[in-house]
Amino acid sequence: MTKDEIINLLTEGEVSQAIKAMRQISPNDSTILNLAGQWNRLQKDIMNGVIARADSDLRQNQITNSLIELAKKLHAPDGGGNGVPPTGKTPTVFLSYNHKDMAFATQVKEFLRSKSINVTIDSEAMKPGEDIAAFINKCIRESDVTLSLVSNNSLLSAWVGMETINTLVGENIANKQFIAVVIDGSFFEMSFVRNSIAIIDKRLADLKEELKYRIDNDLGFEDIQNERTRNNDLKNDLPKIIANLKNRLNVDITGDNFTPGMERVAKGILG
Repeated sequence: MTKDEIINLLTEGEVSQAIKAMRQISPNDSTILNLAGQWNRLQKDIMNGVIARADSDLRQNQITNSLIELAKKLHAPDGGGNGVPPTGKTPTVFLSYNHKDMAFATQVKEFLRSKSINVTIDSEAMKPGEDIAAFINKCIRESDVTLSLVSNNSLLSAWVGMETINTLVGENIANKQFIAVVIDGSFFEMSFVRNSIAIIDKRLADLKEELKYRIDNDLGFEDIQNERTRNNDLKNDLPKIIANLKNRLNVDITGDNFTPGMERVAKGILG
């Protein structure tokens, strides 16, 4: 199997198959063996239900990205290339946003494409019936940049929170890039985290009440449990997300700042 084929397996989420191929090429590579062990233990934890969904997604991303970096260095046929994107290749961008901010997302997408930058956005790329979490993880793995539209709407979205945390992990292990563009700067206010957690707590209280009703009436509650997990994870991760946003350069694209701000973003993506 070629490097390109192994990397493709990893980006498609076929990690166990990719590990098997990598071990056939380098059976004594201690790093591959270590990552294979981590992957197998993680799958057992997921199967036994002893790890939260958000934590398992983060660990799967970490292991997958580490394997991709190793696959690029394998001494294996590369199918005509070396497994590394050619110099000058336009970076791919995953656009992360809340659907309430769709109008802004459309403007940003069109601007970037006018600069010949490849943009993935869920409204176009996500297939009917596709698992949302799997789609998010796949887009983050396959993109060079996650561009997040930061607003009160997005920061209170459990899905966008997951995208942010997963990308921040990726930044540290696989040369991923996270760019935040601000369309609502309310998160700079001192009281933002406190007020936001109050909103999340209200959601959790409503979900708890609904869960009790489902149990009392012998009804299924898997959807409620998933929603509770996402919101609990968001509650725990929100201070970390806000701290990271405050510690990095955020680009303001509100009002008259849109064009100059997006010019800076495009320049940062293209290098």
